[in-house]
Amino acid sequence: RRDLKVLSEDGNVEKFHGGVRLSIPRAEPPFERRLRESTAAKSAIARKAARHIREGATILMDNSTTACFLARELVHREPLTILTISLEIANIFSQSNSHHRVILPCGELRNADRTITGAGTIDFLSRFTPSYFVTSMVAGSARGCDDFDLFEAEFKRAMIPQADEVMVLLDASKFGKSGLIHVCDWAEVDVLVSDVAPPQMPEQLEHLHLLIAEDGDGGEDG
Repeated sequence: RRDLKVLSEDGNVEKFHGGVRLSIPRAEPPFERRLRESTAAKSAIARKAARHIREGATILMDNSTTACFLARELVHREPLTILTISLEIANIFSQSNSHHRVILPCGELRNADRTITGAGTIDFLSRFTPSYFVTSMVAGSARGCDDFDLFEAEFKRAMIPQADEVMVLLDASKFGKSGLIHVCDWAEVDVLVSDVAPPQMPEQLEHLHLLIAEDGDGGEDG
């Protein structure tokens, strides 16, 4: 019973009267769990993305776990300006005693994933014109990129036109999935960074800069 209680609290199983069953994901898993998933792929993607970012850039980062991996790669870089809705990302920079400038918007803190949310959050960040908007999505398919969360979808749609370059970070598990809310078409994405070549989407991706990362990746951008 104690084991089942722990598994239930972690979201791995669902208890019901007279039994237990494996959890069926209905949305994104909890933030802490996502930070521990696909870590090799996310690390490789982060290294590849970090090399694409030029010196002295202003980077708007979403609240995705892959963006957290990128933040860990950027803390040792030359001074950058970081805009983010993620307290996790802000904390990564603050704990490293980095020399980067970090700007956070106003808004309401969503404790589940340490995200700043609200209409004021989007309004504040809409005043900036960053060099890069770095984001991840729940799903990437032939029609574009999808998400689950209403606020995050609205935030991403508002930020895409503001940036010089839109960089989407997607690991292999995201391709071919579908999400609840359509965020953008591939035509709105400038750079796609992944650990695999996207399947069955060649025409939609012809215009963008595709960077394929590998575990331990250290080569030149492809």
